[in-house]
Amino acid sequence: MAIDHLYKFIPAMQLQFIYPVGRIAMPLFAFIFGYTLTYFKFDDFHSVYKLLFRLLVTALTSSLPYIYLQKGFIGFGLWPLNIIFMFFLAVLILYINTWKTEYRVLIAVLLFIVGGMFVEYFWAGLLLVIFSYYFIKRPNWQNLLVILLSFLLLIDLNGNFYAFLFFPIVYYAQFLDLKFKRIKHIFYILYPLHLLVISGIKLLNNLQ
Repeated sequence: MAIDHLYKFIPAMQLQFIYPVGRIAMPLFAFIFGYTLTYFKFDDFHSVYKLLFRLLVTALTSSLPYIYLQKGFIGFGLWPLNIIFMFFLAVLILYINTWKTEYRVLIAVLLFIVGGMFVEYFWAGLLLVIFSYYFIKRPNWQNLLVILLSFLLLIDLNGNFYAFLFFPIVYYAQFLDLKFKRIKHIFYILYPLHLLVISGIKLLNNLQ
């Protein structure tokens, strides 16, 4: 994700070989997030509240540097909201789908349609996170079809097919025996931090 943002926001970093790497970042980011949610207990309101709170704080913390970086692209940098808001929305939709009320589907669909208009990667990002979660839980062709649909929407957004490199990477990753030490909640620090660093680089470039 940092590579993608460097390419997008820092002209000096726009090396041709970096671009395909950056295009793979978001699908991997979204899939891994959806995958980690399969270990999450959506029936525990306290846990859901804590997760949503962490995501919201991270999204808000990331907003200032993200808006600065986005300025000059579209919507004065205010739109779309950064990807953490998209993750927040995906978690909220998944949580609503666990409700016992008969209106849960209607509420989730309305939230998906309206909320998807305002977050980074729009409905493509939401579909990828949500149905990565459902595919890991229930690996069937219906869930896979929606994931493929999300990639077609990403192609329309990105204007290229690099995102499809995601599939061989995820497929072959299962055969690798890699062990990493997991640092709890490090993601919530690194995401706003990397935006802050890139904002600093952009500011220094603009001052020259």
